Amino acid sequence: MNKLSQEELQDIKLNQQRSNEIIFALGEIALQKEGLIEQYRNVVSEQNELGKSLTEKYGDGKIDLNTGELLPIEEEKSDTPVTP
Repeated sequence: MNKLSQEELQDIKLNQQRSNEIIFALGEIALQKEGLIEQYRNVVSEQNELGKSLTEKYGDGKIDLNTGELLPIEEEKSDTPVTP
């Protein structure tokens, strides 16, 4: 019966340990990703609610984030004249 050398056996054990550590780390990353996705969904939901609230209060418009001014949305201007 053949037997591995101590060095070969140690290499296999070390390789298996590194593989397990990587699998564990990937699992942690997957859990972190799920947590971040949930946080993002919450932020988007809060943003949508805030947008609805501001639209009800001030009407449609764009907000200048530097000044806080609400700029009215301009109607689309057509380059083609309308003929009766």
